[in-house]
Amino acid sequence: MSKLNPLKSSPGPAAARSGPAGTTPVRQPDPTADHHRNGDAELLITGGPIITLDSNLPHAEAVAVRQGRIVAVGTVEELEGLAGSKTERLDLDGRTLLPGLIDPHMHSSMVQLNDWVDVSPMSTPGADDVFAALRGAPATSTGWVLAQQFDPSITEGHPVLTREVLDRLVPDRPLLVLESNGHIAYVNSAALTRAGVDKNTPDPPAGRYTRDEHGELTGRLEESSALGAFTKGIPFVTGDAATARIRDLLWHAAGKGVTMLHDCGIGSIDGTADLAGLQATIDTDSPVRYRGMLVSTAYDAWMEMGLHPGFGNDLFRVDGIKAWSDGSNQAGTGFQREPYLGTESRGSLNYSAQELARVVQRAHADGWQLGVHANGDAAIDTTIDAFEQALKSHPRSDHRHRIEHCSVLHPEQIERMAALGLSPSFLIGHIRWWGKAFRDRLLGPERSAIYDPCASALRAGLKISLHSDWNVTPLEPLRYVQDAVTRIMAEGGEVLNANERIGVEAALRAVTIDAAWQCRADNITGSIESGKYADLVLLEENPLEVAPPQIEQIAVSQTLLAGKVCSR
Repeated sequence: MSKLNPLKSSPGPAAARSGPAGTTPVRQPDPTADHHRNGDAELLITGGPIITLDSNLPHAEAVAVRQGRIVAVGTVEELEGLAGSKTERLDLDGRTLLPGLIDPHMHSSMVQLNDWVDVSPMSTPGADDVFAALRGAPATSTGWVLAQQFDPSITEGHPVLTREVLDRLVPDRPLLVLESNGHIAYVNSAALTRAGVDKNTPDPPAGRYTRDEHGELTGRLEESSALGAFTKGIPFVTGDAATARIRDLLWHAAGKGVTMLHDCGIGSIDGTADLAGLQATIDTDSPVRYRGMLVSTAYDAWMEMGLHPGFGNDLFRVDGIKAWSDGSNQAGTGFQREPYLGTESRGSLNYSAQELARVVQRAHADGWQLGVHANGDAAIDTTIDAFEQALKSHPRSDHRHRIEHCSVLHPEQIERMAALGLSPSFLIGHIRWWGKAFRDRLLGPERSAIYDPCASALRAGLKISLHSDWNVTPLEPLRYVQDAVTRIMAEGGEVLNANERIGVEAALRAVTIDAAWQCRADNITGSIESGKYADLVLLEENPLEVAPPQIEQIAVSQTLLAGKVCSR
């Protein structure tokens, strides 16, 4: 069985827990009341740059660890006295030490798609490639042909998957193709028949079966509720197979220097069963800490289970509720103030403003942190309004409510967020892979100029984080840092609004201490300072010194959780 392997002479215990399930974490006292006595440290790290992301002591020469926690940070001279005959010494040998990296918005449920046919722009760059992959795709045990990661906005030729097109490609088996954003799917006639959906079937709540001008189904499904009738027949993995996939994801993350993941959608596939499966997986030698938000659509079920904010422990904890206001900008379903280029469509809300406000009000009043998905500027307006109403009815300090993606963000919206104590988490990969599509084909230059406005948000005093929304973009925090620093678009190589570029240290904060703050975990991780867990990453190069376009290429040498090297 895979384990967290301690350093040679460091037999310290596994990551300490903050208390029994259901307790809210509090900042732990220093594990050693007198941590300056000789021979106290079990691990002493020296020999290279140490970027602490602690504003009180940004850089250091040495870190001492005992019982999985940092007991001292400072100069070699100051900490040398903590080393004894049993102290393990870790020589950085010129490498750079940082706090472990954090992805504050990803989705473990997407491991269910691991064996679906890949029709991403990276694997199938042109329309003909997509069609060939679908035409030759094998069927599952239940007869479905399943494909994922389709994105017509950045696939050459911008293929349109109508029901008629899909019927020609796969005429005799049910076919479902999921866009990379997770909000849009396409099905053929056999799939519609299998699901029992026809032109007379009403749209489900917060979803749409799109129709042409004659009222006929086009095969395009919008939002998860519309996919529900189809996914009932799809074979999802369960039990040990699902656990193995999630464990592979956790170890992949650890290999990228990640020591904490935050799941923004626990329950999106299998409802309350998702929580139990995740908890069991994380409790078995996980190389990363795990935080998460429960889907708002199962709120009654979560309450019946007796869950409350802070359920769990320092390794696995649930603090939040996740809600959605709109869809995807690249799919044209993000809700905008003005229509998309060349169309009369502004996208749409998934819920009415009143419905969203009720969801936010209820969870906020119950003490939960909320993360609300909002991509379009009109959706952000609606989301801020909902938070404003909830905070007016039930004032609460340190709520740490978040707007997820928060993509097309105007200056006056940033001001409102600052006044309400809201913070954005940016899917910064939008800039790299979809920036040119937004600028030239979907939104236009003015709206694209305020896409993921990291610099403006920081100037207004907001804490920001950067995320992958895995599996929408790859899980690799150093790449998020590079994208925020350079804002270089993959298509064409231009910079999308240089004024919104931020410095490397600010971008590092957005995947360490500020991300930890958004995940309500800054009391235990996110920076290298006394009292916190020794969740650390060793990089082969210093991100403050390499050329910004090279940051994503920095190799991860080691990842440590609670002072132990993660080694599978």
